[in-house]
Amino acid sequence: MSNGRWKVAALAVLPASLAVAIAGPANAAGTADTNGQAATSSPALTAAAVLAGKRAETPGARVTAEEALTAYWTPARMKAALPADDQAAVKDAARTAKSSAASDLAAARAHAAKNDKPAPAGAQSTVAPADAVKSSPAGKASGVTRLQYTPGYQYWEFAARTSGKVYFTNTTDGLNYVCSGTIVNSGGKDMVWTAGHCVHGGAGGNWHANWVFVPSYTNGWAPYGYWYASQLWTQTAWMNSSEWESDMGVAIVGTNYGYHIVDYLGGQGITWNQSKHIGVTVLGYPAESPYDGQTLQACSGTTFPEWKYLSWSSDIIGLHDCNLTGGSSGGGWFAFFDGEAGYVDGNTSFKYNDDPNSIYSPYFGDRASNLYDATKSL
Repeated sequence: MSNGRWKVAALAVLPASLAVAIAGPANAAGTADTNGQAATSSPALTAAAVLAGKRAETPGARVTAEEALTAYWTPARMKAALPADDQAAVKDAARTAKSSAASDLAAARAHAAKNDKPAPAGAQSTVAPADAVKSSPAGKASGVTRLQYTPGYQYWEFAARTSGKVYFTNTTDGLNYVCSGTIVNSGGKDMVWTAGHCVHGGAGGNWHANWVFVPSYTNGWAPYGYWYASQLWTQTAWMNSSEWESDMGVAIVGTNYGYHIVDYLGGQGITWNQSKHIGVTVLGYPAESPYDGQTLQACSGTTFPEWKYLSWSSDIIGLHDCNLTGGSSGGGWFAFFDGEAGYVDGNTSFKYNDDPNSIYSPYFGDRASNLYDATKSL
């Protein structure tokens, strides 16, 4: 976890001005319409991943991306991966988090003094969860485990198999990092939701490489294998300015075992423009003390806006009495959660050093709506 803030991500609806980046080399920053809200790139393979694939395959054989990443992400590399909040660009952005919040509050007070009205709230909307198809070996019936700090799900239970760990290589420093993510229902059936800083380094950073999702990860075991990203998406405001309110990311993953990921494992729902005071359950894989990143952890409670003044409030929401640490970034904040299924209404993003028992997420409003709609059919 970084000094300052760390965060999670969610889902959205996109304007027609979206610009799609052309995949480039490992250090490509991608392209984006500066007037739009979302940006995308195809994740690259590092030379080390390609070399690992070649060593694992028959000499002279053509190595696919899947083969390269399977060979690269050994249990040792996964165990050694650093929490994504330790990335230098993310730490730099975190140092300004409190001053940014103070500036936003001051601006709200100035607007109120002029009798300016806050912008009207966006329209509420939801996308329902989707169970796996009955023919999928993942679609087994399960009981609901009572949520505790360690929820104790069996690997095949719905909440566990739709949550997982994210692994990637930062192409700026060459180091491997870990986040959390959630499978979200969509038309394309290939969406994994996470934090923006789990797909892109933010201002001054690049798109991440060697990106994989490991659903239901438990103690080094990947019961449903690795799912490799074909596209990474985030908000332009995160990519260009490290704006924490836009710290949301989406990965579009390829098929495995002949299935789209939602058809194989199921997908959680997503919602936006709900109240900033709402009951949530947070799931993720914290990897810093007192946790080791090996099991799924949970918190629950009622959210609050980071600041509020009259009718104005922050587009960052928090949750008290939750000490999840770095590595849980990108994990889902579930509203209307019934113990196994719910609606992603936030994602773990950051915390403050002087308040280690509170965590924060971007508020899922129109930003989340835009990102979801940009990616829902992919």
